Amino acid sequence: MAASSSRKLRRFVIGFWAFNLCLGLLVTAAWLWKNPAARALIISPTPIPTGTDPPTATASFVPTATFTLTATAVPSDTPTPTLTPTPTSTPIPFSEGPIVIGTSVEGRPLEVYRFGTGATERLIVAGMHGGAEYNTIQLADELIAYLGDHPEIVPPEVTLYILRALNPDGAARSHDYLGRTNANLVDLNRNWPANWQKSWNPTGCWTLTYVSAGSGPASEPETQALMAFIQAHHFDGLINYHSAALGIFPGGIPISEASKRLAEAVAAVSTYPYPPINTGCEYTGGMVDWTANQGIPSLDVELTDHTDTDFEMNLKVLQVFLNWKQ
Repeated sequence: MAASSSRKLRRFVIGFWAFNLCLGLLVTAAWLWKNPAARALIISPTPIPTGTDPPTATASFVPTATFTLTATAVPSDTPTPTLTPTPTSTPIPFSEGPIVIGTSVEGRPLEVYRFGTGATERLIVAGMHGGAEYNTIQLADELIAYLGDHPEIVPPEVTLYILRALNPDGAARSHDYLGRTNANLVDLNRNWPANWQKSWNPTGCWTLTYVSAGSGPASEPETQALMAFIQAHHFDGLINYHSAALGIFPGGIPISEASKRLAEAVAAVSTYPYPPINTGCEYTGGMVDWTANQGIPSLDVELTDHTDTDFEMNLKVLQVFLNWKQ
C-alpha cells in the first residue's frame, strides 16, 4: 500500500512538472511570435568574440576592366564674370631743386627749380640785374614757394623751370643800383650774341653807373651757363623779369610774331604797359632777342617798381604762361 502511494506521488510530480514545462514553452512560443526582433535574435545570434585573431586576408591580383572618366564642359546659364578696369593713379606732381646749372664770376651757384614732368618746357628768369632789381629775385622765391605748395597748377603736359638769380654776385654786393652788374661790371642783358655791341648810344638808357657789355658776346660765365642750359632743352616760352615800370617787351630781331602773341596774353591779365614805354634807349645784346631768334617766344616783363613783387598779378601771369598755346 505504501509502495503504491509512493508511485502515485512520483507520477503526479513528474506530470506536474511536465505540464508546467509544456505551458512555459507555449507561452514562450506565443511571445516570440508576437516579437519579430526577439525571434531574429534567437535565430541569428551575435557571434561572441573569442581570443582568436581573425584570419588575415591575402591579396590576389584579379584583372578588371578600367574605365577612364573624361570631363566634358557642359554649357550653363551661369554668367561669365567681366573684368572691371583698374583705375589708374593720378600722377604725383613733381618738383625738384635747387639744380645748379653753373656758377657766377665769384663762384656762387646759379640755381634752377623744376616743376612738372611734361614735354612742353617753359622758363622764367629773374635777378639778371642782381641787387638793382632785387624784387625780381623776391618774386621768383615767392613763385617757387607757391609752386612747392601747389605743384598741381602746372599742367601735366608742362615742365616749368625758374632760375631765381642769374646775377647772384650783384645781389650779394648791393640791393640798389650798385648791384646791377656782375663781378666783372658787365650788364648781363647786353652780353648775349644778338646785336651785341661793345658800346651804344646812352640816350634814354640806364646811366647811373658805369656798365660794360663784356669783352665779347657771351663772355661772362653767367651768360654761358644759361645759354648752355637753354640749348640743352626745348623751351617754347620764356619770361625774363626786370624792374621797373616800362612794361612788356617781346623779343626778337625783328620782333617775333610768337613773342607778340605771348606779350598780348600776359598784358590781358596784368596792368603792365603793352606796347612798352619807349624811352629812346638802344637795346643791344639782349637775352630775349637771342632766345626769340632761337625760336622761343620770349618776353622781358618789368615789375611796377623796384620794391614790389606784384605777386597776385604775377600769379595770373603764371597761369597764362603755363597754359599758353602757340
